[in-house]
Amino acid sequence: MKSTTALLSTTLTLSLLLFLSLPTPSLSAERCHPHDKKVLLQIKQSFNNPYFLASWNPNITNDCCDWYVVECDHATNRINSLTLFGGFQRGGNLSGQIPAAIGDLPFLETLILHKIENLTGTIPTAIAKLSRLNTLWLSWTNLTGPVPSFLSQLKNLEFLDLSFNYLTGSIPLELSLLQNIVGISLDRNNLTGPIPDWRFTGNVPGIDLSHNKLTGPIPKS
Repeated sequence: MKSTTALLSTTLTLSLLLFLSLPTPSLSAERCHPHDKKVLLQIKQSFNNPYFLASWNPNITNDCCDWYVVECDHATNRINSLTLFGGFQRGGNLSGQIPAAIGDLPFLETLILHKIENLTGTIPTAIAKLSRLNTLWLSWTNLTGPVPSFLSQLKNLEFLDLSFNYLTGSIPLELSLLQNIVGISLDRNNLTGPIPDWRFTGNVPGIDLSHNKLTGPIPKS
């Protein structure tokens, strides 16, 4: 009886050791694409490494899909949303210009930079590379320069909000080329000139051009 018990105990012990020696899949396998992680770190550096983006640190959290204000697509695991809010969310310590590296996130669908008073400069041409973008929200910042005509290249864009900035110049006619656009907000800027004679090929979007310095009649279109 004792020998049988000892044999059974030895067998169970060997089985347990064999099981523990087998390779097991990691429960925390990294989803984030290495290219996207590299770009995020470049963006953080361009913003002077603000505390607001402290979680963007591969030494703390390796998977950038878990980094603050970042979302990844569940199917592709590519970054599809970047939302940086200021005000009550500590985004006030973020400063600088919109980094050109943002254009190197090819799967980005949502880009929001809102209420960041230390965000300056113009809207970079690199944003035109974001062919999947459907929401572009750059509002309540200190952005200057024109409303870029290259935004018309964003064929999937549905919502464009550039309100509460210091944008100047005329409103580009090319925005009417946005076939999927649902809403355009250019209010509270320093835009001048006439309201464009927009002729949208799709549905006419909701448009807010208030609190600017526009002149001339409202076009029939």
